[in-house]
Amino acid sequence: MFRNFRRRIGKYYFKKEQARKPRTCRMANLEDAKRIGILYTLDDVPDYDRVSEFVTQLQHQQKEVKALGFVKNKALVQRFLPKLSYDFFSRRDLTWFYKPIHSQVKDFIDKEFDLLIDINLSEAFPLQYIAGLSNAFCRVGKFSEQNADYYDVMIDLKPAMTPDDFIGHVRHYLTIINSHEDGY
Repeated sequence: MFRNFRRRIGKYYFKKEQARKPRTCRMANLEDAKRIGILYTLDDVPDYDRVSEFVTQLQHQQKEVKALGFVKNKALVQRFLPKLSYDFFSRRDLTWFYKPIHSQVKDFIDKEFDLLIDINLSEAFPLQYIAGLSNAFCRVGKFSEQNADYYDVMIDLKPAMTPDDFIGHVRHYLTIINSHEDGY
């Protein structure tokens, strides 16, 4: 109950911040996107491997990719040191009401990505906060009514969908989107 209270305060401040920040939404597909940001939760080594493979695939397509991971487990913070394309933040980098305050988070929010892809399948307010304030032209994440404030394109999760399945769906739908269509 106390966590819900803190989260509600965080969402209140997030809405105020979001209302003050103008944004231009522009649809992009994987082929046309040059700069791609990826948000994810890092719970264990397979999560890192999955994201690393996705980032590598995008980089082989000549994309500039930046991945930002939210590390929930304190023991993993030391295990995964930041690399050129990867940054991390943890619970220590959150305010009392779950606002991320790490310098890499601010840099990530300020960067103009053509696409921002949140591949986190659970509800993680710090990642929603980053997505909602990001300067990305097109934001992609999982479908839920609450996520309508954060994402421009949402992909519905089936009950047994794995993170690998979700990444496959993201790749599929972002490949078939026609970003040159008039009206969007």
